[in-house]
Amino acid sequence: MSASSETPPGELAAVAAQFARGAGEILLGLFGKRVEVDYKNKAKTDPVSEADTASQDFLAKAIASKFPGHGVLGEEKPRDKDEARREGEREVPDYLWVLDPLDGTKNFLNGLPIWGCSVGVLLRGRPVAGAIFTPEPGPDGGGTIYRASEGGGAFRDGHPIQVAGDEQPTGKRIASLPGSHWTQFQPTGPLKSSLGEVRAPGSMAYELALVARGGLHYALFGAPSIWDVAAGVLIVREAGGAPLIRLNGTDRWEALDSFFPPERLPKNIDAARRWRRSLLAGNPALCKFISANIRKVNRPRLWTGKRPRG
Repeated sequence: MSASSETPPGELAAVAAQFARGAGEILLGLFGKRVEVDYKNKAKTDPVSEADTASQDFLAKAIASKFPGHGVLGEEKPRDKDEARREGEREVPDYLWVLDPLDGTKNFLNGLPIWGCSVGVLLRGRPVAGAIFTPEPGPDGGGTIYRASEGGGAFRDGHPIQVAGDEQPTGKRIASLPGSHWTQFQPTGPLKSSLGEVRAPGSMAYELALVARGGLHYALFGAPSIWDVAAGVLIVREAGGAPLIRLNGTDRWEALDSFFPPERLPKNIDAARRWRRSLLAGNPALCKFISANIRKVNRPRLWTGKRPRG
């Protein structure tokens, strides 16, 4: 695709926000109601509901209608194995829409209004536009839209947003870490005295939106998938933040400017789907301080005997 045929990031962000709003309305219509639930694993700890699939179906059809030459990577694979295989083998075009149709499914199913719908747009691996719908009451009471475009700033329902200040964790601010963070990360040096006031909300998309508007001081994730963060990392960055990813097998962190470097672009959707990295999001000085004083560990979970991924 030539540069002249590229869609301006601001236009993509506006459309992503429109699509996220439409999916969010579907989700709000199902929230608090009895919905069909299936599970992706035998232990029945990873649910997928009819709300997830209804949201993704809406988004995929909307994108295909508006941008027929663009690719789509949604969290939910087709149930038919042959269809799922064909989808996974599709070549990744220059533009790839990365969707988490319902991030925080367990919260959603249990009536906890902490969930989101994430719509991210990558251009040759680089996030250029994104939108997140959350059930927070908006101006019209129907949920909230966070959106951002590369170089165009970040907004919450049309109002500019900015990450929180303070260069070190503080008990005055709330931070988001995985509920099992002690099995995955070990604070060192000055970070040992305080990680801040810690919460585990249960929806990465929602948490990144909160980081972007300063509601969360920072968020640390052990091994998110690409659909969890494709929109959120851009919204945080455009709000003045500095998303960092951990280099696998090390305690070194680097800026997340692109999910896939130009020399390592995925050959198909399945290859893109395999992206997983530890992620840290907050203001630049804070992220620099935390990343310099935290180690990745793999402590067995005492109640399962399993080791965390990532």
